[in-house]
Amino acid sequence: MKSYCLANNIKKNIKTCIEILVEFFYKTTCKNVIKTKLKYEVYATNCKHTFFGYYDKTPFSADNNKILAIGTNHNDVLTLPKEAVIGFFDKVTKKFSQIDTSTTWCWQQGCRLMWFDDHSVIYNKIVEGYYGSVVYSFEKKKIVRQYNFPIYDKTSDNRFALSLNFSRLHYFRPGYGYVNFLSEEDKAKIGECDGVFLCDLVNNVKTLIIPLKDIVEKDFDERMENAYHYINHLKFSPDNEHFIFYHIWNQENKRFTRAMLATLNGEIEKVFDNKTFLSHYDFKNKDELLIFTKSTQNGYHLYNFQNDTVDIFSPDLQEDGHPSFISDDLVLTDTYPSRFLREQKLILANKKRYEVIGKFYAPSKYKGEFRCDLHPRLSGDKKFIAIDMPFFDGRKIVVLDL
Repeated sequence: MKSYCLANNIKKNIKTCIEILVEFFYKTTCKNVIKTKLKYEVYATNCKHTFFGYYDKTPFSADNNKILAIGTNHNDVLTLPKEAVIGFFDKVTKKFSQIDTSTTWCWQQGCRLMWFDDHSVIYNKIVEGYYGSVVYSFEKKKIVRQYNFPIYDKTSDNRFALSLNFSRLHYFRPGYGYVNFLSEEDKAKIGECDGVFLCDLVNNVKTLIIPLKDIVEKDFDERMENAYHYINHLKFSPDNEHFIFYHIWNQENKRFTRAMLATLNGEIEKVFDNKTFLSHYDFKNKDELLIFTKSTQNGYHLYNFQNDTVDIFSPDLQEDGHPSFISDDLVLTDTYPSRFLREQKLILANKKRYEVIGKFYAPSKYKGEFRCDLHPRLSGDKKFIAIDMPFFDGRKIVVLDL
C-alpha cells in the first residue's frame, strides 16, 4: 500500500511539474492560446470574467446581432452569493450593454440565461426575497414578467418550464447550483419536498410532478441504498412532449448516474442505466438521444426510444464532451483539458470519423468548480460557434465562424 501511494504521489508531482512548465512556456513566449484555422473574435466585458454558461442554450439572437453574456469580478469558487452583470454584445462593434444583475448564478451554467422569444430573454435572479426568474424585453428595455420560481429549461412555445432545487444541486455538485438559501433539509439523503418541478409560465404556478422519493424508488437497486440523491440536467424534447433528467447519487465518495425520460404529467417512461456512467447528451430528434457513456466502449451512443436500440456514433471519438447536433449526421462537441498540455479541443464529428477544428489552452488555475469548459454553442443558423474560453486574465467569450 505504501509503495502504491508513493507511486501515486510521484505521478501527481510529475503531472504538476509538466503543467507548470507548459504554463510558463505560454506566458513567456506569448504563444497563441488559440489554435484554429477558423476565423474568430474575442468578446469581453469590463469584468474579470465574461462567460455564458452551459452548452444547451444559444447566446445568439435569431439575427445573430446580439450575443448574450454575463460578467463578474468574483474570482474563485462560490461560497456566498456574488453579483454578476447580465447583458449582451453587439456582434459587430463588440460593445457590451448591461440589462440587469443577478446573484443566482454558477460557473458551469450561469444564471440559465436564454432567449424567451426574438425580442426578450429569461434568466434566474432573486424575486421577492427568494429564487425566481424574470423576462426582460429588449424592445421595452425593462423586465416585463417575473416568476416565483427559478427555471432550468423551458418549452419552445414558452408554455412550461422545468425546475429543481438549486441549493441542493450546489451542495452535492458545486458549480451547477446556487449558494443563496441552503438549508439542512437540502443536505438530507432524500429531500422530502424535492424532485422535478413543472412550472406554468402562463399562470406562474410551480408543481412538484416527480418527487425525489419516487425517482429513487423507480427500479431501485443496492447501489442506491443509504446514498445522497439529487437531480440535474433537465431538458425538454424537441416536440415539448417529454423531458429527460439525470438521477444522481453519491455513495461512499462515488458518483452514480442514470437518465430518465418522462412525460409532462410526471410519468417516467424510460430509464437509461447501463451500470457504468452517463455524461452529456443532446436530442437528435424527439425519438433519438445522443449520450456519452460506456456500452461496449467509451464514446457517444445514439439511443432510439421507439425501438430500444443503441448505436455507437463516431467510434474513434472516445473523449467526453458537450455535444450539439448541427445536422442529422454532424455533431459539434469539445473535450476537457488534456492531461499534460491542458489543451481543450473543439471537434466536428459524423457517424464514422471526427475532425479537430480548434485547440484552446486552459491555465492550470481553472480546475474543479472553478474550471472553464468550452461548452460550444451554435447560432440558430449554424454559422457561428460561441465558447467560454479561459485566458490567463479571466474568462472571455470566443465566437468562431463555422
